[in-house]
Amino acid sequence: MMKHILLLSGLLLLLTWGCSTGKKQEEQKQEKELPARLEERIKLTDLDGKPLDLSQYRGKPIFLNFWATWCRPCLAEFPDIDKAAKIMSQEGFLFLAASDEDIEKIRSFAEKHSYSFRFVHLAVPVFDLEITALPTTMIIDKQGNIVYNEVGARDWGSEEMLNKLRLYTTP
Repeated sequence: MMKHILLLSGLLLLLTWGCSTGKKQEEQKQEKELPARLEERIKLTDLDGKPLDLSQYRGKPIFLNFWATWCRPCLAEFPDIDKAAKIMSQEGFLFLAASDEDIEKIRSFAEKHSYSFRFVHLAVPVFDLEITALPTTMIIDKQGNIVYNEVGARDWGSEEMLNKLRLYTTP
């Protein structure tokens, strides 16, 4: 009888631990603040290999998503990023999706999809930027500071996330 009680207690503990609510998961995934200087280490190129300097976009907030073609959560959130890009680009946001994979692989992926955001190549390994999981999304404010860092897929097209993005469009 005691074995059954212990087994049942252990099973309940596992079930409650593995099935946390979305709210609890959000609490567990608190925003991780990254040093603003990280922007200086983010080296991007366009899909033709030409350097893309983020500082040329000063005065414009940037939505920078780090992803990979093999990352299922990354691919799953692209329609939501596309929805957000269509809305927030009209409000001044620049949307970039950066991968450190081979440029040809990124280009091939981009050509097969008709997303409204821009695909770019990350010229340094993603993990050299203190990014520990994909997808990771950063918001760079108008002054060039990384002000927001979110790990994991999100519904970027939801009203809640759009309102979060709008916080960075104000002067």
